[in-house]
This record gives sequence, structure tokens and C-alpha cells, in this order.
Amino acid sequence: MTTGQNRTKRATQSDVAALAGVSTAVVSAVISAKPGKTIRVGKEAEKRVREAMEALGYAPNVVAQSLAGGKRNIIGVFTYEAIFPSDSENFFYPFLLGIERGAMKLGQDLLLFTSSSLERGPRSIFPNGANRMGVADGAILLGEEPDKSELKQLYDTGFPFVTIGRRDATGAELNWVAADYVSAVSDVVDRCASFGHKTIKFVGATKVREQNIDREAGFQKKQDDSLKLSVERLVAEEIDANWLNQCLAEGNTVVLTETFKHAVALERQVLARHGSIPETISIVALAAPLNASSDVERWTRISVPREDMGELAVQNLISQIRTPGHAAITATLPCGFVPGTTLTKI
Repeated sequence: MTTGQNRTKRATQSDVAALAGVSTAVVSAVISAKPGKTIRVGKEAEKRVREAMEALGYAPNVVAQSLAGGKRNIIGVFTYEAIFPSDSENFFYPFLLGIERGAMKLGQDLLLFTSSSLERGPRSIFPNGANRMGVADGAILLGEEPDKSELKQLYDTGFPFVTIGRRDATGAELNWVAADYVSAVSDVVDRCASFGHKTIKFVGATKVREQNIDREAGFQKKQDDSLKLSVERLVAEEIDANWLNQCLAEGNTVVLTETFKHAVALERQVLARHGSIPETISIVALAAPLNASSDVERWTRISVPREDMGELAVQNLISQIRTPGHAAITATLPCGFVPGTTLTKI
């Protein structure tokens, strides 16, 4: 658990009214645009109210108005992915199973935010300036590449949320649950060394996020003069015959690939020169593919405790909801190791 500055309280209609310079009745009239309403709001006043809502990150809590304390026992699940992970073969699907399990244990209902409010581009939490997850008590965020500015904006409003995956945002102490990639990759290096591999290459993605940083940190963690470790970041399409020849010429006997796309590209080049995996060179995958297949089982790889991460995210979110101003909660869970057949002794 880490501590940091407390978040601000969740914005209210009174806050919006004060910032817009209007009464709460005017704010209510703007939010509840019902036919026959008795209060008429001018265009300028409505504009100020909507600008104030956007600035404060205010979302109408329609349901909360009828419940004591404003708690509905509803938690939201939001993903930045283009398609909500409803397919069991999708990488993110096990997280949903864990979230559902955690919600059931704690008596929470789940509200899935599946619609894309933008015609183009990624999903947005604030498509029209207001937090569309505000009908829930808090939310769990999924996705490979969340919008950091939105995470900061959500943090500033005081809305409780937990990200699955370690996330950093300048000026915000975020709650997250992540896989312990540092220890997992360090363990892979130790296993490779125990199999006689002394020259090991780490091949990573060119877009470096928090999880990429953690994997590389785990790779570099092993301080042993008997090992020759190198790191190269490139897109999978750059792994061609020349790259493979250079890799082998450097004496590498095993490659740790950060994505399955890199692993497949490397094997394709090995087969093209009439070699085989792991006889020509061993490969260990450091992440699961975004869409699983039966071919995955043969690969030596690390496994991420996705269901457990989802369940723990719910527990930590409820702690935040029940204790407003609670210090940020962060947690890492250990990964597993799947032996597979693509790593051999030398």
C-alpha cells in the first residue's frame, strides 16, 4: 500500500451552482431537462452550468438522490478497448470473471460501460465533458492504453476508481492492481541461466508503457557477470532474416519476447531457414496474446493471474468507496510460469 495526497471530494450540484454563479435549482433544471418544467434557463446560464460540470467532472447521480447516503452498491466496469471483452478467448475476459466473483462476494451489482460515445477514436470517460460513470459508486478501468489525462481528471473529481495494470499519472496517486512482472521476468532469466543459457536477448515493443518498464526492469535485475544480457525494442515486422542472423551471430541462445507477435515473427524466420524452435534458438513469451488459440499451449511463457487481479480490484475499490479520502491502494500479484516446449537446455 502506498500513501499520497488525498483526493478531493466528489463534486455536487452545489459546487456546480457556485462555480456557474447560479442557484442549485437552475443546475437541477439543466440536468433534468423535462417537458413542462417550471424553471426556464437561458442559453448563457445553461452554458455556464455545463462548463462548470465539465470543469468539476460532475456527473448527475440520479439514482443516488433516492437512496440514503448516496450509495447504490453498483460498481462500473469501463474499458478503453474498441470491443468490450465478452469473448472467452479475449485477454481481458478473465479479468471480468474475477470482477464478477469479487462483486458477488461483496454484494455489489456490476454496470458495464460498453457503448462508445465517440464516432472515431478510443472510448472516453468524459465524451461530453461529464463522467458518464457517475451513476455508479466507483469503477474499475481496463485496457492496454488508458488516456492519462482522463485518469488525472477522474482522480481530481474524487470519483473512486481502480485500474487493472500499474498506471502512473502526473499529479495523481492512483489505485491499481497489477501483475508482478519484475519478479516474473527475473525468474525467467534465472530459469534460462539454470538451463545453461548465458547470452540472452530481450525483445520488446517500441511503445513503452508501465508494464513494459516493469518487464525490462525484471530482465535487468539479474546482476551476474556470467550472463550477457541485451535489450532491443522493435516492431515485430522488423524481425527478418538479417535480424535473426545478427541475433545468432551475437551468440544469443534464447530470446525473451515481450509480445506473442514478436515470438511468432521470430519463429517464422527460424523456420524459413529450415531451423526449429527450440533447437535453433529458444523463445520465452513474457505476455499472453490478446486473443488466445490452441497454439498458445506449446509456448514457454509466464501467466498472469487475471481472475485474481479482477477480484482484488473490486475489494480495493470498495475500500475506497467506503472510506472517502482513503490513501491510494496499490497491489502486485505474482505471475506463474508455464514450461511449454520452446525453452530447452543447452
